[in-house]
Amino acid sequence: MAMASVGVAVAATEHDNLRQPLRRIGRIVLAACALPGVMLPAAHAEDAPERGVFEVKLSGYKEYQDSVKSGSTASGNTTQAASASGNHVTVSAASRGGSTSTGSTSGTSSSTVSGASGGVNRISVLSPSVYALLPIGRRWSAEGSATLDEVSGASPSYYTDTAGFVQMKDRRRAGDLKLTRYFDRQVFSLGASSSSESDYWSKALSSEARFSSDDQNTTWNLGVGLTRDRISSNNGAVTDVNKRTNEYQIGVTQAVNADDLVQLNYTRSLSSGYLSDPYKSYDRRPELRNAHILQLRWNHWLGGAALKTGYRYYQDTYGIRAHTVDLALAVPFADGLTFTPAVRYYTQSAAAFYVNPVTSSPTYPAPADQSGYYSLDQRVSAFGAGTVGGKIEWPIGSEWTLDTKLDYYRQASSLRLIGQGSPGLAPLNAFIWQIGLKRPF
Repeated sequence: MAMASVGVAVAATEHDNLRQPLRRIGRIVLAACALPGVMLPAAHAEDAPERGVFEVKLSGYKEYQDSVKSGSTASGNTTQAASASGNHVTVSAASRGGSTSTGSTSGTSSSTVSGASGGVNRISVLSPSVYALLPIGRRWSAEGSATLDEVSGASPSYYTDTAGFVQMKDRRRAGDLKLTRYFDRQVFSLGASSSSESDYWSKALSSEARFSSDDQNTTWNLGVGLTRDRISSNNGAVTDVNKRTNEYQIGVTQAVNADDLVQLNYTRSLSSGYLSDPYKSYDRRPELRNAHILQLRWNHWLGGAALKTGYRYYQDTYGIRAHTVDLALAVPFADGLTFTPAVRYYTQSAAAFYVNPVTSSPTYPAPADQSGYYSLDQRVSAFGAGTVGGKIEWPIGSEWTLDTKLDYYRQASSLRLIGQGSPGLAPLNAFIWQIGLKRPF
C-alpha cells in the first residue's frame, strides 16, 4: 500500500471542511468557497502526527447582484455561498443543504449602490484566523483554531429587491478545540466549539471514531455533532429563542488500488426550534427540519496529477432537493509548487413554502396567503450556481508553505437543472479569496 499512499498524497492535502461546526477560515467564507470532497482521509495505520503545525490565514468574500430597477427583484444568495439576510450570517455543519443562522443588522434602509460590473454591492467579509496542531506523545494530539469575522454591507429583506436593502455591520468571534486519541487501528476524537456575535450565540460538541481494517485498505468512520444556538435579533423580532441541531454520520473510505481512493458518507441532520429568519420580511418556517445527505468522493492518481471528484445529494423536510458536483485537478510542479484548478456546479429546488414574487400584486411583497408557512428568502428558492477557481501552494524555504486561493461564484435561476428556476430573480455574483502561511514544528 505504499503506492496508494503516495499516489493519493497530492489529492489528500486539505482537511474535510464540512465536518466541524467551526472552520479555520471562518464559516461564512468557507460556505462560499469550500469544495466538498477535496479531502479523503487515507487508510493507514493510526498514529499521532510526528510534528505540530501552525497556520495563519486571511480570507475574504465580496458579493454583488446584477443591476435591477428599484422595485424589481433579483436573485439572492445560496447556502453554498455566504448567505446574506441584511445581517451577519453564520453557517453550521447542519446547514450544508440550505439552512442558515442569522446575525445582526442595523435595520436602516439603503439605496442602491453601484458595484462591480455595474451591479449592486452587497455583503463583504474579512476573516483572519489561526490554527495549531500539537502532538502529545505517540498516541495523542490536540488542535484548535480561532477566527474573527468582520462583516459589512447591505442586503434585501425580501427577495433581492433593492428597495428593501438594509445596511449592516457585525463582528463574529469563534473558536474550537479537539482532542484525539490514536490506537493501532482506531482513532477517537472529542471536540468543542463556540461562536458569538451581537445577536447570535452558538455552542457545539462533537465526537468521531475511525476504525481501520487489518490490511489498512478500509476505514469506517462514525460521527455525532450536537449544536445549541440562541438568538436575540437586534430588530426586536425575537428574544432568547433557541435552535437545536443534532447530526449523525457514518461513512467508509476504501483504497481500491494504488491509484484510487473512494469515500461514501451518509449524514442525518435533525434541526428544531426557531428556524425562521428574523431579518427577512414575511418569513415563517416550520420549527422542524430534518435532512438526509449522501456524499460520494473519488480521488484518482493520474501519474503526474491527482484528480478529485465529488457528488452530493441533499433532501430535507422543507421540500428542498439539491445536487452538487465538483471537480478539481491537483498538478505538482517543480520546487514543490502545486496548482489546483477547480469547478463546481450546484442546483436546488425551492422549499415548499417559498413564495414567488408577484410585483403586480396590491399586497406586494406580502404573500397573498399568510395562514401557513411562507418565505420570501431567495436562499430557499429554485436556482443553479457555478463556481470556478484555483489554488496555489508554494513552499517557502525548508519550513513554510504559502497558499493562495481565488474563486468566482455565479448564481441564477436560469442555471438550474432538473426543473425550472424560480421566476423574477436576477443573478448574484461573488469573489472569494484566501491567503495563508503554514509551518510545521
